[in-house]
Amino acid sequence: FKVMDLFGHCGLLDNSRAVYRALVGGSIVVLLGMLIPHTMFWGEEEFQTISTMAPAEELTHIWPTSGLIGFEMDTGWKCLIVGFCKIVAISFTVAGGYRGGFIFPFFAAGAAFGRALTSVVPGIPVSLACLCFAAGINVAITRTSLASSIILCYLSGEQQAMPAVLAAYLVSLFATAYLPFIKTQIV
Repeated sequence: FKVMDLFGHCGLLDNSRAVYRALVGGSIVVLLGMLIPHTMFWGEEEFQTISTMAPAEELTHIWPTSGLIGFEMDTGWKCLIVGFCKIVAISFTVAGGYRGGFIFPFFAAGAAFGRALTSVVPGIPVSLACLCFAAGINVAITRTSLASSIILCYLSGEQQAMPAVLAAYLVSLFATAYLPFIKTQIV
């Protein structure tokens, strides 16, 4: 809501200023992408690279893959940075008025947070942590609990993770039930 409030305060939400709105939103997304390449694009291709903490050179849509500062996602702290920056990028993409969904980008942010958790608690399986965080973030925002969990588990080929992912979505759904993130969720 804060990014939309910022755009509203600057008068960028009026359709007569759509070009400026898109320019500001796109500039922030590009700047983040130049610094942290893992935040670029939808996330469906980047999910594997993020969840395995593979080198940035494996990012398929990015060139140069290391960005301006040579960013590599090789520690738990850098996983947190990727997760938070991906959420900021999603916020500016939506506020900028760009078309497209945010389900797969939230999956990518969840993978980064799950990977950060496995750095702190190494006994948790990486795939389970990434899937649970991805489902939790997505359900908190979209309220598509069962569908998101099934899609996430089957697309990743991790059907055996379904009970844990469903538990994560229930926790997320109940913890964020009073927080409408999308305007149509406000009753």
